[in-house]
Amino acid sequence: MRYSDSKIVDLVKVVGEITTENFSPTNRAKLVHINEYAGTCTMEVVESPYPSHTYAASNNHMAGKRYERPLEYIWNAFFF
Repeated sequence: MRYSDSKIVDLVKVVGEITTENFSPTNRAKLVHINEYAGTCTMEVVESPYPSHTYAASNNHMAGKRYERPLEYIWNAFFF
C-alpha cells in the first residue's frame, strides 16, 4: 500500500484516539501505529468505560497490552 491511500490518510489523522474495537478484551482500544507496508495497525487496549460487573470491565487488567489488526478493520472501526 501507499501512504497516499485514502484509508491510510484517514487513519493517520486519528492516531492516538480511542475507538470501540471488538478484538480488544475491553471492547475499547487506542490506535498507536500504522504499518502501511504490512497493511496492519497496532492497537493498545484501554480500560473499559462499562460497569464493573460486565465482561469487558473484568478485563481492565489487560489495559496497555498491544495487538495488531488489519488496516481495513481499524479503518472500519473509526469511520463506518
